[in-house]
Amino acid sequence: MVNYRSIDDFLSELYVYKHRAYYGSRKRRLLRSCCEIPLPLLALCIANSSDATEILMLSYLLADSRFREDMFSEDSSSSMEGAEYLASSIFVGMLIGGTVLGFLSDRIGRRPSLLLGLLTNSVAGMCSSLPIFAPSFVSLTMWRFVAGVGIGATVPPLFTLASEWSSKEVRGVFVTAVASFWMVGSIFVSSLAWCLFQLDPMHELPIWRVFAATCALPSLLGAWMVYNYVPESPRFYLAAEKCDYELAAKSCNQMAMLLNVHLDHEKESTLLGAAFDHRAVHPLTKDELFSHHQENAANNFNSSENAHSPTNRAKMNQTINSSVDSLRKLYSSQLLPRTTLPLQLLWFCLSFATYGITTWINTLFVEIQLENVYFNSFLFALSSLPGNIVSMVYSDRYGRKKMLIGSLIGAACGLVVFATTVYAGSRQENDGQSNTSMQTFVIVLCACAFQAFGTISWNTIDIITAEMFPTNVRSAGMGVCTATGRLGGILSQCINAKLIVDGSGSGAAWILVVASISLLFGAGMPLVLDRDMTMEELRDDAIEDSTDCCCPRKHKDHLSDEETDMPQLQLQSSRSLEYQSFQQEVESNQPFLL
Repeated sequence: MVNYRSIDDFLSELYVYKHRAYYGSRKRRLLRSCCEIPLPLLALCIANSSDATEILMLSYLLADSRFREDMFSEDSSSSMEGAEYLASSIFVGMLIGGTVLGFLSDRIGRRPSLLLGLLTNSVAGMCSSLPIFAPSFVSLTMWRFVAGVGIGATVPPLFTLASEWSSKEVRGVFVTAVASFWMVGSIFVSSLAWCLFQLDPMHELPIWRVFAATCALPSLLGAWMVYNYVPESPRFYLAAEKCDYELAAKSCNQMAMLLNVHLDHEKESTLLGAAFDHRAVHPLTKDELFSHHQENAANNFNSSENAHSPTNRAKMNQTINSSVDSLRKLYSSQLLPRTTLPLQLLWFCLSFATYGITTWINTLFVEIQLENVYFNSFLFALSSLPGNIVSMVYSDRYGRKKMLIGSLIGAACGLVVFATTVYAGSRQENDGQSNTSMQTFVIVLCACAFQAFGTISWNTIDIITAEMFPTNVRSAGMGVCTATGRLGGILSQCINAKLIVDGSGSGAAWILVVASISLLFGAGMPLVLDRDMTMEELRDDAIEDSTDCCCPRKHKDHLSDEETDMPQLQLQSSRSLEYQSFQQEVESNQPFLL
């Protein structure tokens, strides 16, 4: 039986090519993989780092006395009435942007949605820094809301593209690499704050506006790189109503060229593994994709050439109906109990804890009277590095669920010790004593431990969310989960602001305790999730309507593109021995990035 190549098979061939032909000897692999990041991967990484700069920027603004004097009209800069509205406005925008664009990206495409979010983020960030556009607290809050819409619109298509463009051998590493650039954005914004705010120690100049304008530049750079180096996902073309095999194949071959993979156009192969040569990869053709998906899409072949163009009103109705249909599938009995609901609770708990801490971490440092706040904030941002390293090394070895449960518990333990030390310090302050050097060391260490474990949690939950949903609702599922996380972020801003403003000396400790409880509750959610999809192929089959349950049909395997009724012997015989040896080497070694 002939076994034609699928998108996953083609991406695996690209990985084998890079693994054997590009990196060369084992001694040079690590150096090359660290120094030569592919441009499509780098573009997605920078796009994610731009979100970090816009979200974390406010943490440094709230700790700056000149900013509080300009925006809150407080000469003493000791009160921040209304700070919860400013802090939560960006999360309200993220809630709306993630929900709307999450559904639309399954309709209009992942790439256009990502570009729209990045451009919105950059424009709003720049306007919030200019006195003519943001002269007051109200106008600044409005622009932070618009920036939040852009950030929320960025996350679902960003991680959907990262997941759909990676082969199963390196999906964990690929998505983790994109997620890890949140650390790069946080280090960038902390270093920038450390440098700029030190220029005016007396806080006589509005340095915060220069700081805000500079933080908007990564979004603009990310939009330019995505436009030039990231093609549309081929899975989107196959999941669309027209099911355009030609565009899907063209997108795959375009990605191969962007990865500097040599395509042998003289001899195209339609057999998986036939005459496989690590020195060149045969281009993927629309005939291969059609043959592989003919059971689901035989009637749609070449339909793009015969279909008439719908009117604008019809397009709008189709978009609305598609969004409603995606929402119905997400909350169907097939996905709700084991996928959608547990993931939403996970996103809520993790967002409530991490966004609540990171937004107010500099204010917490000021409240507990730590010296050199910006240096401690830099250490806090840098502590994401060990978390990213652990995620890259072990996410494809030990599984997503174990990584997520362990990291959530670790982050909660760090916050408990953090809260205990802060509470003891507040008691000493009431007695007229200051924090000892040991207490300061423990506080900074626990804060860094929380950030490291939290980074592992975020990297893992990004991978899990992108893997668990089928292709036709993957971006919508990401949008729903991120929107739920934004609700947690909004709630945490309101609670933490009240604890900071109205609380006594123990207000900072209570912030940490509440966040740790949220993390411990979230640590139980991975146990409810469906099967762990580590090193498995993505699910491309659609969710069937509940009305079709009485008419059972043959479905594909939960994670595979091959038919479940295909005999395993025929599947193995269709692959060449050479291709099998490459695949076995790939799966037995720690994967490297494309």
